[in-house]
Amino acid sequence: MKIGTVELGKRPTVVLVPNWEELESELERARELKLDLIEARVDLMEEAKVEENLNLISDFGLFSILTIRPTWEGGKFKGNEEERLSLFKELVKHPAVGAVDLELRSSLEKELLPLIKEWGKKLIISYHDFEKTPEEGEIEELFKRAVEKGADIVKMAFTAKEEEDPARLSSVMLKMNHPKVFMSMGEKGKFTRVVGFSFGSLLTYTFFGKPVAPGQIEAEKLVKLLMEFYPDYKKERGKFLIHCI
Repeated sequence: MKIGTVELGKRPTVVLVPNWEELESELERARELKLDLIEARVDLMEEAKVEENLNLISDFGLFSILTIRPTWEGGKFKGNEEERLSLFKELVKHPAVGAVDLELRSSLEKELLPLIKEWGKKLIISYHDFEKTPEEGEIEELFKRAVEKGADIVKMAFTAKEEEDPARLSSVMLKMNHPKVFMSMGEKGKFTRVVGFSFGSLLTYTFFGKPVAPGQIEAEKLVKLLMEFYPDYKKERGKFLIHCI
């Protein structure tokens, strides 16, 4: 499976969540570090600069995951679902967009999925719980619902309150045969952003400067860890990164 031209699953794939006020410099650094994708968090951008930001991502030869995260899922978008749908319809066609991230608790996929398929993009159905990690049965049920909604990739993010939470999540996700992304948010689950690939996770998210989600690992540190733990990643990326980190 590919997002844009980025093939998933053969080695760790890293997604940068930029600081939109310093986008060009962060894209330059992302290119130096050989980061793979950008999360285009429209809810964190100035409205007047959305198209300009996507154009810049495209100019750097990168693809993005289009995300308009509403306040009820931990984001900053305060509009209603009709407004969000209109934005998605407008932006999904942009050449910088390789995938769309839509929340499991939304019902916009009914109208968006045909358009996503028409333009050759991928649909990520995501679920975030900033309070806890559910029991195994509930995680499995949430995953099943996301697949039924038409997800090309299911993304699950839960908060680790206890030491066993990340282990339970990883164990459940290992059994899921559908393409997936998962992480335990917070300090107790931070390591899943590196070792998740060993349990089948396709993506991990990173930042420069200030994290967007609890437990994210800064880009340079993350790349070093991935090079240390994944020989294929080091083999492919190491020759380019020797002078960068």
